[in-house]
Amino acid sequence: MVDILVLSKSDVERTLTMRDTIVAVEKAFKALAEGQALMPKIVHLDVLKHGGDFDVKGSLLDDINLVGFKVTSGYFDNPAKLGLPSIMGAIYVADSRTGLPIAVMDASLITAVRTGAAGGVAAKYLARKDSAVIGLIGTGVQGRTQVQAVSELFSLKRVKAYDLSKESREKFSAEMSQKLGLRVEPVDTARESVVGSDIVATATYSKMPVVLDEWVGEGTHITSIGADVKGKQELDTRLYPRAKIVVDRRDVALSKGLLREDQIHAELGEVIAGFKKGRENDREVTIFDASGLGIQDLAAASVVIENAKKIGLGTVVRFI
Repeated sequence: MVDILVLSKSDVERTLTMRDTIVAVEKAFKALAEGQALMPKIVHLDVLKHGGDFDVKGSLLDDINLVGFKVTSGYFDNPAKLGLPSIMGAIYVADSRTGLPIAVMDASLITAVRTGAAGGVAAKYLARKDSAVIGLIGTGVQGRTQVQAVSELFSLKRVKAYDLSKESREKFSAEMSQKLGLRVEPVDTARESVVGSDIVATATYSKMPVVLDEWVGEGTHITSIGADVKGKQELDTRLYPRAKIVVDRRDVALSKGLLREDQIHAELGEVIAGFKKGRENDREVTIFDASGLGIQDLAAASVVIENAKKIGLGTVVRFI
């Protein structure tokens, strides 16, 4: 007999911690660099009749004997027409040694937290150790997790938050000040967010630069997570020649059309594994160009499964 664990969104919320996810995501990137992880190409399916689409990301983490697939849908008329979310998804996890299913869970929070965790891991290796001020551009869900992750790893003293929406940045600042016990303040321009910050995180849908070269001082680390596909851009390309650029995956980064191969210093996993250098001095400008990988989803899902089993959360369903 084989059982499968089914975990709802609320189950995931109760079991997925940023601290645990940072550890799991760091190990996953290291496994990728060491040849213990595999990811097939993303499968995309358009549902033209109903104005939707599906994407499937798969991954194998040999070091923890897990295979996972995340299926997400985008139906952007849903909120107005049906009162449903525009993006939904689920993650399926199986034992790589036998193929037996282990769990199925909601993917929405996992996507947000694993993205924040990757930004935190990148900052661990690329930002100055004494970094105390983070400038954030984009105060949505992804912006929140970027600040949460960095606050787990650095002794932050100040967060400067900018968003096109004044209401959003003010709400973010009030909520995150209370949640993190930090000085989180809304600023009126992207420039104010960047200038004087030790770490800058961009989490936008922008198709043009939101961070200009002349704003970025020596020793700054930048994490760009919004420009995840071709057609999006968050950073001024004039930054690239003076920066040490680390990506999550070379081929994915190059497919976006903003970077040349000779501008990429390393993949994040190569830095974690010690194959390539991270930050080497306090004057370097460093950039982490993130796109989001299936191994991150699987790593975060493994955290959910482990913690859910410890406290008895989820619904067990007889599968075979």
